[in-house]
Amino acid sequence: MIKVLTIAGSDSSGGAGVQADIKTIFALGSHPLTAITSLTAQNSLGVDSILRVPPNFIIAQMESVIKDMSPHATKTGMLFNVNILKAVVRTVEKYRLPLLVVDPVILSSTGTVLLESNAINIMREQLFPLATVVTPNLHEAEVLSGQKVSNVEEMVAAAKLIKEFGPSNVIITGGHLKTECIDILYNSAGVYHFGGPRLETEHTHGSGCVFSAALATFLAMGNNVRKGAEMANSFTRKAISKGFKAGKDPGPVNPQ
Repeated sequence: MIKVLTIAGSDSSGGAGVQADIKTIFALGSHPLTAITSLTAQNSLGVDSILRVPPNFIIAQMESVIKDMSPHATKTGMLFNVNILKAVVRTVEKYRLPLLVVDPVILSSTGTVLLESNAINIMREQLFPLATVVTPNLHEAEVLSGQKVSNVEEMVAAAKLIKEFGPSNVIITGGHLKTECIDILYNSAGVYHFGGPRLETEHTHGSGCVFSAALATFLAMGNNVRKGAEMANSFTRKAISKGFKAGKDPGPVNPQ
């Protein structure tokens, strides 16, 4: 059985974070392992409160599963602050975790800060060099590259800047583009595009988590990054097409 470790925050509404990762990894026939970094009290209207898990306990969660179950791939999501980031970096380095997918979660879909500003440089300088793939969305790509990202050409330029921080591959997801939804992959071999027409739905909560979790799972199955990205894009588009209303505001995607 393929095992995928997700190191991320808990979403009490069940749409994103660890909950979305678990649903995705399980739907793809693999076994999810978890290390929870933060607990959020949230719903479709927004994030009401965040409780940070002590770094030593995050390490304990990671080590407990790693020593017994040896994940085939790992993904990170919400890491929130410098202390959590450094704890995750130390543990990833210590156990030389393979196939690391970094989803650089910075803001929630409703605008709540999920990565403190002083942690951004730590993420770029210490976590990115360990990553097989980094998967920012348009806003995250702007923050990480320091330049505007609003079209495919700017996505490629930003990916090149982000890759200078050391990840082997950069995928910028284009779900917020105004026309087609195009993801771009940039690595030493060149630039690749994935995507299709915009799906007309407001139910997109958790789509970034689903994409990165699916990508980690497809890599764990033995696919290369280009093929894994194509498969993750297709899986996420299907999940978005099956999204549903769960509360008063836009609802979650439905990975299955």
